[in-house]
Formats: sequence, C-alpha cells, structure tokens
Amino acid sequence: MLAHRIGAAADRPRVSVRARPRLPYGATRAVAASCSLAGVTSRPLTPRPAATTAVRASPGTEAVPPVTPNNPRRPPIPGAGREGRNTIETLLFRGISTPVAFALVVIQSRFLDPEGRGRFVLVVLTVSILARLLGQLGVAVTSLAGEGELRPLSARALAWTLLLGLGSAGVILLAGVTINAFGLRLAAIAAPALVPNILNACLSGILLGRARVRLWNVIQILPPLLTLAGMLLVVVGLDGGVDAAVGVWTIAYVLTAVVALIAARDLWLPLTRVRIFDRLGRAIARLALAMGFVQIVNLIGYRVELFVLEHFKGLGQVGIYSIAMQAAEAIWLIPAAVASAVTGPVVHEDEEGAARQIRNACGKGLLYTMAVAVAIGIAAPFVIPVVFGDEFRGAVRPLVLLLPGVVAYAPVTILVVYLTVRRARPRLSLYVSLIGLIVTAGMSVVLIPPYGASGAAVASAIGYAAGGLAAWLFFIRLSSRRGGETALSPSLTDARV
Repeated sequence: MLAHRIGAAADRPRVSVRARPRLPYGATRAVAASCSLAGVTSRPLTPRPAATTAVRASPGTEAVPPVTPNNPRRPPIPGAGREGRNTIETLLFRGISTPVAFALVVIQSRFLDPEGRGRFVLVVLTVSILARLLGQLGVAVTSLAGEGELRPLSARALAWTLLLGLGSAGVILLAGVTINAFGLRLAAIAAPALVPNILNACLSGILLGRARVRLWNVIQILPPLLTLAGMLLVVVGLDGGVDAAVGVWTIAYVLTAVVALIAARDLWLPLTRVRIFDRLGRAIARLALAMGFVQIVNLIGYRVELFVLEHFKGLGQVGIYSIAMQAAEAIWLIPAAVASAVTGPVVHEDEEGAARQIRNACGKGLLYTMAVAVAIGIAAPFVIPVVFGDEFRGAVRPLVLLLPGVVAYAPVTILVVYLTVRRARPRLSLYVSLIGLIVTAGMSVVLIPPYGASGAAVASAIGYAAGGLAAWLFFIRLSSRRGGETALSPSLTDARV
C-alpha cells in the first residue's frame, strides 16, 4: 500500500515555479480577483491530479488562499484635524507681527528724515518685488509634490533659489545705478537680502504643504522682530541713518534664512547633486514664475486706485484713503490664517475631500471676516480721530464703504489654495487678479473725480467683489470636474536627485 502511494505520487505531474509562465499585469490582477475564499470552498473536491510546486508548501498555505492587501491603510494627511488650532496659532503670531511692523514705521518716521525714509522704502520695495516674483518656488513644490517623494523636488527648488536670486541681485544693483532716489551704495547694501528672502519664502511654501505651521509662523515673524531689535540698537541708539537701517534689514533676513535652513534641514539634507533643467526642474520654475507674476499683478491691483486718486485729488486724499485701506485690508489676516492652516490637508486629500475642505474653510473665513468687519465699522468713527487725529476723520466714510468689498474678497485667499496649489492652475488666479484690476481701474476713473476718497473706496469694493465672484466661479467649475491630479503628479514618483 505504501509503495503504491509513493508510486502514484511519483506519477503526478510536477510544475516548477521557474517554469511557470509570467502573466501580464492585468491578467495577474484578474487571477488574484478570482481567488476568493468563496470560490475556493465552492469547488468540488475531485481525485484529479493537482499541480504542485517543486517544494511542498506548508499545510496552512495550501488551506487558505493568499490574502492581498488591496486596500492598504491610507497614510495620514498632514494637518488633518488641526486646522482650527493652526488658524488660531497663526492669528496669534500675526497679532505679534502687526504691532512690530507698526513700531518699525514709527521708528523710521521719527529717526529717519523724510528723504531717508523715502530711500529706505524704495530700496526695500525693489527687493520685495523681486522676492515676490521669485519666491513661489516652495509653493510650486507643494503643488506638484502630492504624495511623491519630497526631497528631490525641494533640492531642485533650493537650487533654483540660488540661481535666480544671485542672478537677480544684479538687477538690484542696476536699479541702484539708474534710480537716483536710492543710488548704487544703498542698492549694494540691500542686494544681499534677496537670496535669503527668496530662500525663506521657498522653505515656507514647502512647510505649508506639510502642515508645519508653527515653523512657518516662526520664519514669518523673525525678519520684523530682528529688524526691530537692530533698528533700536543701530538707528535709535547709535543714530546710524538710512544706510544702517537697510543694513539691519538685510542682516535680519540673512539670520532668518540660517534659522530656516537649520530647522528645516530634513527637507534638503543630505546634500546631493541636483538636476534643475530636467522636466521636473523646469516645471517647478515655470509654475513658480507664473505664481510670482500673479503676486505682482495682485500688488498692482490692490493699489491702482491710489494712482488715480493722486492724479485727480492730490496726495492729501491719498493719505486719508490709505488709513481706510490699511485698516480694512488688515481683516484679511483672518482668511490668510485659515488658508495657511488648510494648505497641507487640501494638497494631500482626494479631490472630493479637498473641495469640501475649501468650501468649509471659505465659509468659516467669510463668517469670521464679516463679524470683524461689522465691529470695525461700528468702532471706526470713534477710534480713527483718537488714534490718527482729527485731520484723518475723513477716513471713516471710505473705510465703511470699503468693508463690503473686503468681506466679499476674503475667501479668495482660500480659494487660491485650491486653484493654484492643489490644481496647479495659476492662470486662473491670474484671471481673478486681472478682473479685479480692470474693474477697479475702470470704476476709479468714473468715481474718483466726483467723490474723491469715497469714490476710490467704492471703486475698490466693486473690484474686490468682481474678483471674488470670478474666483468662486473658477472653483465651482474646476471642482465639478472628475480627477483632481496636478499636471505632474502621476509621474512624480520618477523624481530623483
């Protein structure tokens, strides 16, 4: 009997694993799908010879079909569930930076003569415009990274930061030669601040995508804090003048960049050789420059009515209107904080979840902004004359007229996270800015000649409302489409340094 069983076993066909033909990927998935437990247990047990492997498997493996983890646990979404806490934390940091910025204005006004303050503002503005144009590399990485490997993209962005920053420093020196208002010497003092300025912005954009909001807030608040400390020491204590003030400002950004590089070293260490002109490197630079151009258009669009007002009514009306404008636009700190808190979750959520996050965040931002706007409108007639003097009492009416437009535009900061960062469509954000710019400029020409600062406020409010409506329409249209991948996300797993 035993010999008979051994002989029967020897007669069975034996299939080698190495001889088994390889199935295509689709066929493998079909076979795996058909190997369910119900299918195995429902088959009749027959005495037909069965193919076996060359090495006999264990009884446990033969009894139970292999289980394939078709639905692995999804990795945690950065910042999910912490949006409220991150929003409050950002507002607290902004609550510190706002009085610091005000103190800097006071110091510059009291310890620099008007001409010196003008030179300081012009040279800092020149650097800031270039930094805003080139400082979106980190946001581009956040937009394109998705679930892909982050460090290769971060390395490309930082390499682009050095290349563009060093090249553009020459533009600042050229501006110093051609613009007599601040000259070559002041430009040479300010130019070294460009690279650290762009670098801070680059790292900040990447940190937002990873919902590392606290470090992001620290990087935002360090430059004004360090500048204030340096101004108190050098300008107030040592009477250093405008050259010393610009030097302090430059050193503040250099020190902030050092802190940012150390604190975020996991994003760029270890150092390796990077390819910045490959497809991914070019895509990061292209998207970053497009986003930077949107920032420049925004900067012009927010201030276009000032030029029209100065042309028709003079600098006095500009001074009155500027008080109303700064007080009203300070409300945007609230939606900006909300946008910072939701950037990480929105980038890493699926399409439906990202759209839902944006809708919820816009609702909260709109509600909070509306409540603060009502409070400011009620308090303005009493606070403005006390704080700024009776000569600025005329800013009350423009402020009240501005508030509805400021509230209507508040969600745009959050919607741009979806349009530009999540969906990598900076063109749509540019359209929003252009619509606001064109409407504001057109209404300014119509309303400012007869109504002065109040007309500028109404024109600006209408422009804000038009831009806000355009942003909502773009969001609704884009979020209703199936598939929320960014332009490069399917291939980002191929990114290598």
